[in-house]
Amino acid sequence: MCKLLGILIIAAMFASCSSTKKTEPEKASAIPEIQKDEADAEFSRSTTNVSITKEEFLNDKNEILEIIAKLSHIMADYDYQRWIRYIDPDSVAYWSDLANLKKASKRLPIKNQKLNSLNDYFRMVFVPSRKERSVEEIRYISRDSVKAVEVREDSDVVYYNFVKINGKWMVKIPPLQG
Repeated sequence: MCKLLGILIIAAMFASCSSTKKTEPEKASAIPEIQKDEADAEFSRSTTNVSITKEEFLNDKNEILEIIAKLSHIMADYDYQRWIRYIDPDSVAYWSDLANLKKASKRLPIKNQKLNSLNDYFRMVFVPSRKERSVEEIRYISRDSVKAVEVREDSDVVYYNFVKINGKWMVKIPPLQG
């Protein structure tokens, strides 16, 4: 009987120890809760202009960030032929126009540098302005237009504009202003 009582006491001690271990995973679950709050805040920031589901948002964001990762490799290699496949046709037409390239040449930081082709624009403007930049979030302009941004304190720095054409996200290079 004493042995049985001793075994029951030891079993009770083990049972009480294992019950404290069950509370530890609950503490760990606080981290995903914080991540969920941050994801919800990002979703709210990103979709103020459009009604999008969280699933659509996540799909679009993942697709766009994947394209940006591919573009980073393309830019590191200065691979114009691969780059142009990601550019929307309207941008290709606009930035291939010599009059637009001439206007853009006047805005280059290095004087007397001239853009004579879209390839020049790629090498002298597009690549340097995005080199070593970190795009973290997207902002919807409409269901088919998105800005990819780096978040800095209270502002967003836009590095890419995307438009959805036939279900595919493509880079939109904005036309010159003014």
